[in-house]
Amino acid sequence: MKKKENKSSAKAQKILTVLRKILMLSVGCFLYAAAVNLFFEPAELNIGGLTGVGQILNALFHTPIGLVVLILNIPLIILAVRFIGFRFIFWTVYATVVSSLLLDLTAPLTGLLPLNPSDKLLFCILGGAAAGAGLGIVFTQGASTGGTDIIGRLFALLFPHITIGRLMLMCDLAIIISGALVTRKWETALYSAVAIYITSGAIDTVLYGLEKSQAAIIVTGKGQEITQRLLTDLDRGVTRVSSRGGYSGEGNETLICAVSTRQMARLKEVVSSIDPGAFVIFTEVHDIMGDGFKMLY
Repeated sequence: MKKKENKSSAKAQKILTVLRKILMLSVGCFLYAAAVNLFFEPAELNIGGLTGVGQILNALFHTPIGLVVLILNIPLIILAVRFIGFRFIFWTVYATVVSSLLLDLTAPLTGLLPLNPSDKLLFCILGGAAAGAGLGIVFTQGASTGGTDIIGRLFALLFPHITIGRLMLMCDLAIIISGALVTRKWETALYSAVAIYITSGAIDTVLYGLEKSQAAIIVTGKGQEITQRLLTDLDRGVTRVSSRGGYSGEGNETLICAVSTRQMARLKEVVSSIDPGAFVIFTEVHDIMGDGFKMLY
């Protein structure tokens, strides 16, 4: 009986997880689609990606943006399934279809805001923030809206020395330049580049939060004393690793400690007061999970 109850509970939990994922993806897709029609379309800004291609074709032939995006994504999805794998692409297919449909369903929102679309900077900021928030929500669910994300991953197979982010940026810039060639509005193209930059910042904010953290790597001969002070003064855990200097050959300890950005100054004070000759490296880190930061579950 207990096994059946556990199985039922696990099954119910899986269903709830899937439903939550569907809801989050749908909300993210709606925010993205609404941002395109509320802000990017009225100000004639190109958002890049396949949506940007859809905007160009819409300007030329009045074709529905969402339909164009969906059609262009079909061969990309087939290639992604073939070369990347179905597990990665499953939720991306869902997000791609939903966002494409919503792009056309929310088209009546264009021009609805009581704002002057000639104020392109305002539309850049609002549109970039809204689109980035929507895409960020989609990315947190392990999916994407297709387009340049899939193109970037596919090109990464051919050019592994170039990061996916750079490949995506190259695709977006090429699409923005193409849009400028069609419309002959180079000033608008520059505003579009600003909007994409704001979008990427909003995506990072959703994915990693406003509070960035730092990983401190401390090489010192007084590991015990520094560890005790960090534990008591900063209430942060410390990992101690025995190490040896490559030049001096002397035995040291390397301490690894994750702190918030606000605690960096205090950590420097603690280390310098105990061992002024300690070697300290700070590196920005994202998405720390564990005691004192984000919980794993």
